[in-house]
Amino acid sequence: MFLSNIPEYYISPKGGLFMRRKIVWFMLVSFSSFLFYGCEDTESQVDKKPNWGDLDFTHYVAIGNSLTAGVSDGALYYGAQKYSFPNLIAKTAQIDDFEQPDMAGNGFSWSDTLGCLDAIKLLGGKMEFSPAGFEANRDLERPYNNLGIPLITIEQLYTVTTTIEADSNHFVDKILRNSGRTPIEEALFLDPTLITLWVGNNDLFEAATQGWVSQDYPSPEDFSNHLNQIIQLLKNPTNAPIFIANVVDITSLPYFTSVPPYVRNPVDSSKVYIYGQCEEGVRLLTDDDIVLFWALPQFFALQDTMNMGYFPTEVEALNDTLVLDATEKGELINLLESYNGEINTITAAISQLYLVDVHGLFQEIESAGGYTFESGREYVSDPVSFNETGEMNVDDVFNSLFSLDALHPSKYGYGAIANLFIEVMNELYGSEIPEVDVSDLQ
Repeated sequence: MFLSNIPEYYISPKGGLFMRRKIVWFMLVSFSSFLFYGCEDTESQVDKKPNWGDLDFTHYVAIGNSLTAGVSDGALYYGAQKYSFPNLIAKTAQIDDFEQPDMAGNGFSWSDTLGCLDAIKLLGGKMEFSPAGFEANRDLERPYNNLGIPLITIEQLYTVTTTIEADSNHFVDKILRNSGRTPIEEALFLDPTLITLWVGNNDLFEAATQGWVSQDYPSPEDFSNHLNQIIQLLKNPTNAPIFIANVVDITSLPYFTSVPPYVRNPVDSSKVYIYGQCEEGVRLLTDDDIVLFWALPQFFALQDTMNMGYFPTEVEALNDTLVLDATEKGELINLLESYNGEINTITAAISQLYLVDVHGLFQEIESAGGYTFESGREYVSDPVSFNETGEMNVDDVFNSLFSLDALHPSKYGYGAIANLFIEVMNELYGSEIPEVDVSDLQ
């Protein structure tokens, strides 16, 4: 998914509610700091190697974008990467030499000079990124097993070899390291015995995360052609089974669902809809419209104003970059369904391919409001939600399946995704790979 075009915002300091909210942000910062710096790499103890069944994990290769790479909290950094779903699969399957492109320190965000969200700046309600980190294992003398490249599109997976060719996506050079090979060629260089593939999300969400619908999306036909090309390149030189995930639904991601299109009237807790810039101009938003997560500071300011007795006005309308109106949402959902239809068709036609329905998993999580691990530990779907008085439910931040950017999973979300892949693998190949549990994520 995407890390770009994230603006700097300030939370409006109005009255006593600001002081309470400042405490909320302090808690967020404390949690962020724990994620960024306090996660020690611990592994559950297993007495013997699990039964691989008819699968061969010897050369496991993961191909995809930021969801494969393990991006969390707005950046690709080691504290989150170690919980990427491919790395979790590798650990529970006890693969000894699964290598990732470790981004140390603050890692890297959408910009080559920026790393994780700056936890200290968050204390003042300002969303900024810390200075970038560094590449810890760039000198590895072979390709990485995890070839998830943030910001990459489906076509670029088999056509680009450099950052310049990939629309200045700096992650391409960081992960391909001037090998002269495309991501698909890099994967084949490892002679894979098992492949996971997750593509298409970037092609759909690049514009959506910025509040507008581009006319440059791949058509369903082009998407199908790109995917077919990738599959043919992978399957011709190898018999490795390919477990392919589908595209997730925007209505199951907190980035698109956390912030409501209304504030609450403190007199009676009724909904007071706010204004937004839509395709037809400025208007009152409805429940069919989407307010993007990065409108959160403006939402706080509008709720503060409402608490002082002033209703939202057109002057305070959210910018178009922070709103997906109902028409735009409908276009995206239609395109999403078309992409997944192509994935289903191609998967059904090729015996080497196996569908992993992450789209369905995310919908189930959103519908149920969370996910329960095997040990019984449950986590909620949204890192940010609001009660009937318009106040944030702080506890959700500490128990969410999604990270603080509301777009990429937390370690718990990546654990749930890894478990879905493991479930499909075990069912189809007779393996007995244990599920990831909370103890594996501490």
